[in-house]
Amino acid sequence: MSVINQMLKDLELRQQGSEGAVYVPPVRQQGWWMLVLTLICGLALGILGWRTWIYWQQSQRVVPQSQVLATSEPRPDAVARVVPVTPADEELEPVDLVVALPTPSARPEPAADPEPVQEEQDETGYEAVAPSDEALQPDLYAELEAEQEAVVPPPRKPGVLKIETVNLSEAELATLAERKATTAMARGQLRDAQDNYYQVLVHAPHNQGAREQLAGLLYGEGRLSEATQLLEEGIRLDPEQADFRLLLARLAISSGDQLKALGWLTGYKPDLASNLDYYATWAGLTQELGRNAEAAEIYVTLLRQQPDQGRWWLGLGVAEDGQGHSQRALDAYRNAQLHGNLGEASANWIEQRIAQLAP
Repeated sequence: MSVINQMLKDLELRQQGSEGAVYVPPVRQQGWWMLVLTLICGLALGILGWRTWIYWQQSQRVVPQSQVLATSEPRPDAVARVVPVTPADEELEPVDLVVALPTPSARPEPAADPEPVQEEQDETGYEAVAPSDEALQPDLYAELEAEQEAVVPPPRKPGVLKIETVNLSEAELATLAERKATTAMARGQLRDAQDNYYQVLVHAPHNQGAREQLAGLLYGEGRLSEATQLLEEGIRLDPEQADFRLLLARLAISSGDQLKALGWLTGYKPDLASNLDYYATWAGLTQELGRNAEAAEIYVTLLRQQPDQGRWWLGLGVAEDGQGHSQRALDAYRNAQLHGNLGEASANWIEQRIAQLAP
């Protein structure tokens, strides 16, 4: 006790002799968060170690000896290799596994009938089956399948050849032949055109356009008798065909038979406005035959339709001059010279005749 008392006294003396109180830092106490941090680090290290151990176990695992593929006969170009088998757990014992491997120079041949290989299992005992691409991307595969179905054409039905006999009417046959004749005319195949126009008239005798075209082709080849016969048949079918009468009159004039030509024209009087050439040919024939009064009457009719036509005035002057009507002829000649539209020879003849008739 004396020693303790002595130490207490010394301590009291030291405290009295110091200038101030001595600061003693408090002991730092660790909080609860340090404990939590330590637990988290320990748990992370434990998980890391456990995953490392599993990875090492999987890398060391080998296929059991019962699952090794073996061929019925050993290959001569194979090399035996000893592969140590690491046990997956403590119950398995290490064994040596002999696997036949082909040499690098030998070309591997496919096995005739390989045995099925079991799927690899993990340590939990479940088979590890990798998901297919179709299971991973179902939308993409569905779209591709839809496109393939759209591209594939439907199956074609076997064709059936059906032959039907169609009987064309007379009008349809005539139309077909006329179309062929028109095509032949455009190509310059005149004989084919004539044959087809004949076919048109066989099926449609009243087709006056085809008859007129055929008559023109025959006239162009100098087959006047055939053309005349064709036009006369048209007049019998339709007596009021002014064009056929005019063609027959010209054919008769070309053969030198003016009376026959005049007979074709006098048999029918068509409309004047649309048949001026018809009446002009009629007037010229009567004038050539010396029927000046009849010719003058026709020329007056033409002048009522076309008063400014110089050739009608010339024809009237010749008709009046032929009847001895000098003053009427002189007036007609002067009107013809006034309106013109005449050839050089006709104009010179009118000048000479005016000089002769003028007083």
